[in-house]
Amino acid sequence: MQVKKNHIQIVLSVIIGLIFACFGVFLFSNFQYRGLTIKDNVYPSISAGNFNSFMYGIWVLLGSGFMADWFLEFSAVNIANSSIGAILFGDTILPAILTWFTVGFSISIIVKGFKRGLIVSLIIFLSVFFLWFITGIFAGADITAIFITYILNTLSEIFTILISLIPGSVIGGLIRIRLVSLKK
Repeated sequence: MQVKKNHIQIVLSVIIGLIFACFGVFLFSNFQYRGLTIKDNVYPSISAGNFNSFMYGIWVLLGSGFMADWFLEFSAVNIANSSIGAILFGDTILPAILTWFTVGFSISIIVKGFKRGLIVSLIIFLSVFFLWFITGIFAGADITAIFITYILNTLSEIFTILISLIPGSVIGGLIRIRLVSLKK
């Protein structure tokens, strides 16, 4: 019975993690993230009726969580033009950090512990990343340009996700462990 309960927890955490990964940046940015809205950019593509438009809508939805570029936002030029607080609490970095922190946190709370939560969170991140990659191929996006031409931007976007996903997983797991130990 315990094994079945663990599987249910993992499946539930994967579903919740995927939902937060897809829609989180829109939730934390008042449903408009970097000029994208679900109503104006994602929904028309998904409901257009052809496969390429559908894949483009899914690609935009999945890719919205990967748009925060830590190194670009905290570059010397950006810091000279505005304050660190304005950059951190602006419309780009904060929604992405909150999204991926919430993904890690919620998964670790559900699956009991930070180790298992971290593993499932990283699996969610990789799944969303590969789904974004595959839907980009079907949508006709120039994936080569994204990875080769802008390799530092891509690595910075992955870094931004990981610096919020990992602490979210660890904190959520530690809270879950503490709650379980208080019950005993």
